[in-house]
Order: sequence, then C-alpha cells, then structure tokens
Amino acid sequence: MKTAKLLILTCVLSLNTVFAQENKVNDDTPKAYEMPRTQVIQVSNSETDTLNTLYIKLPVGYEKNTDLEYPVIYFTNPLENIERLSALSEHLIKDVIIVGLTWSKGINYGNLDSYVKFLRNDVFKMVESKYRANAERRTYFGYSAAALVGTYILSKHTNTFENYILGAPVLGVDHEIIQKIYELESTTAEKRKKLKANVFFTYGSLEKEKDIKGFKKFINMLKNINDGNLTVEHVVIKELDHRTAVPMAAVRSMYWLAGLLKK
Repeated sequence: MKTAKLLILTCVLSLNTVFAQENKVNDDTPKAYEMPRTQVIQVSNSETDTLNTLYIKLPVGYEKNTDLEYPVIYFTNPLENIERLSALSEHLIKDVIIVGLTWSKGINYGNLDSYVKFLRNDVFKMVESKYRANAERRTYFGYSAAALVGTYILSKHTNTFENYILGAPVLGVDHEIIQKIYELESTTAEKRKKLKANVFFTYGSLEKEKDIKGFKKFINMLKNINDGNLTVEHVVIKELDHRTAVPMAAVRSMYWLAGLLKK
C-alpha cells in the first residue's frame, strides 16, 4: 500500500511539476515561464570574492504569515532539482523555504572546509537576514557527488545542518575526502556527543555491488559511533539504479522530512 501511494504521488508530481510552457499574451507573443514565489539572487563568497547564484522558493502564504519562521532546505544543482523539490515540498511540507545553490567557484573535494565557511558566513547569513528562515531547522539535500559533500559536512561540521538527506553518495571516489570522512571512527566519546543530526540515507538496489558495500560500510560506521544523538533512516529503493532512483529518493526523503518538521 505504501509503495502504491508513493507511485501515485510520483505521478501527481509529474503532472504538477512546473513545465516550461509558453504562456501567451494578447499579441500572441510567447512568454517565458517564471516559477511563482521564486527569487534568483547573487551572494558573494567572502573568501574567494566570487559570486554564486541562489534560487529561493518561498512557500504559499509567506507574505501573510508574518509571525512564522520557516525551516529551509538547501540543495545543489538547482536547475535540476528545484522543480522536483518545489512540488514535493508544497504537497508534503508546505511551510518551508527551499534554496538551490550553484556550486561555488574554486571549491572542490580538496577544500570543502572552505565551502562550509561559505555556507555559514555568506549563504546562511544572507538567507536568515533577508527571509524569515529558522536557523535551527536547516536541511541539506544532496544526491551522488552532492551527497558526498553532505556526507563530509555531516562528519566534520555536523551542526551545520539539523537534517541530512544523502542519496547514493559517491563514496567509492579515490580521494582523501573518504579517509577524512572515516576519521569519525576514531573520534573520542566527547566529540561523538556533538554528532547530533537526523540522517536519511538512500540508494537504489541496482547500484554497483562495490558501491553498495561502500554505502553499508558508512551506515554501519554511523550506527557504531552513535551515542543516541544521531538518528539514521536507511532506505533501499528496489529495482532502481543510480540514475533512475533519483525521483523516488526525493519522494521518500521528503516524506521522512515532513514527519520530522511536524515535531
């Protein structure tokens, strides 16, 4: 029954997702579509002096509900994800701001600590000063390479976000970032107490066997070091691979997040 409901919701979302249709004015001139309640703004990286683009979608009723502070979902690859997450958030969560971030220029796997500084010092400050965003209720959404970034932030800068949605992170990459992530295993009990977050970890059952082993290894590490402050939801999406699991990963994770944000 749950699977059927998810499939129905996926179909509904495909109908409700914003299409780039040509809305015509009186003179029959095609007009570009604009997503309602969405703003595109620039934020400067104070460390690299480069500009990054944010795509910010406000919820229905934002202008009227002036006494509300809203949780925020931050995600990368905005042009790919904003329509999907916009539809899901409006159906399942409603009172939430979503913020899509373009990848910061000059940032790579080797200097993700600089990326975290950019988030904290520039992105969060701008969003939380300009909009009624709740600084205590931040969620990170990432899939594949973006999920690896989220995995690193979780392991090294846990309190950057309250919730982490990690879809099939590329843990098999040959890079020192993987070793840094697994340094969690040797942290002291005192440091583990600070590992407080809610984690949704998902991937398709048809991922490559070596990648599934990597996912399970990471999940087991989280369970082994958890002193009770970390909650982990582990969901395997049946009969889907790395690419085809993306839509269902978004649906399942937003269901999970909706339940958390109601508390």
